[in-house]
Amino acid sequence: MTGFLEYYLSWSEPAKRAYATGFSAQLPPSYSSAEQVVVCGMGGSGVAGDYIAALASAYGGAPVYSVKGAEPPKWAGRRALVYAVSFSGNTRETLNCARLAYSQGASVVAVTTGGALADWARRMGVPVLLVEHAPAPRAGWPQLFYTLLGSLKAQGLVQVPDSDVDESLQELSAGVKGARAKARELASWVTNTTTIPVLVAPEPYYPLAIRARSEFAENSKLFTVATMLPEAGHNELEAWASTQHPLEFIVFDPAEEPWARLMSEALGLARPTSIHRLVLHGGSMLTKLVWGTWVVGLASIEAAQSRGVDPERLTAVRAFRSVVEKTTTWKA
Repeated sequence: MTGFLEYYLSWSEPAKRAYATGFSAQLPPSYSSAEQVVVCGMGGSGVAGDYIAALASAYGGAPVYSVKGAEPPKWAGRRALVYAVSFSGNTRETLNCARLAYSQGASVVAVTTGGALADWARRMGVPVLLVEHAPAPRAGWPQLFYTLLGSLKAQGLVQVPDSDVDESLQELSAGVKGARAKARELASWVTNTTTIPVLVAPEPYYPLAIRARSEFAENSKLFTVATMLPEAGHNELEAWASTQHPLEFIVFDPAEEPWARLMSEALGLARPTSIHRLVLHGGSMLTKLVWGTWVVGLASIEAAQSRGVDPERLTAVRAFRSVVEKTTTWKA
């Protein structure tokens, strides 16, 4: 477990190398004229697409669609650029998505450490962006995310300023002590909750809630629920305000208006039993997302240690993968 934790703490250097890899990749010139971007991926690999979609929406660029399954959208044809993201390269859903996208005429890029995806891409003449290995796909989030970000930035398909990229990378380098302290606070809180924690984020930061839910599930074996505002204020809030069961919230607060005010008002109406508020650090949306992702990852490992569970053990997930192999025609 110590090695797993140390790897998360050392995200800075893999992130820098991944961004350089993506930015300097020599993709065909026609790729930069794509009108839509699709990111196909599952689990710890696929969540990178959620972040890219949120950043493209907030900063500008081509529309980005994140696929968490085995098929690309039918509209993803010759005007679409599809990134097939699989850390191992052997995720059946992602490889099937890449093959179908290629058959639909889309431009395809493989982002992986190797495996069947890299083999297929090379046979088809599809560009391969190789990423560094990590203890597990989820631990390699900076490799996948920053490779995607660098590649899309270089092609002008995501308009994140260079200064924001630099700030986010600097935070991973200089903010280790602060991130570790916040992670310990969050881990202590989440391991002492008496019910299922609700992860609440403003809509632009919702990928962070999704990532936190996955990290606590895989690393800590803890069940959480992710939601976002203002959407939850149009439905879930009614149940929050009426339930007789205890509610405990983890709130991802970007310290921006109108989000801080909206979350405060919603939580006041919900009257939760307890709240852990994680104020996201940084001067830009990108940095706040990266910092929050780092903290929840560290917290999930700290919580695993506190609970005496192995963050690298994924018994049920591996069992499900065998079911996928037996019940589908997707081939790795």
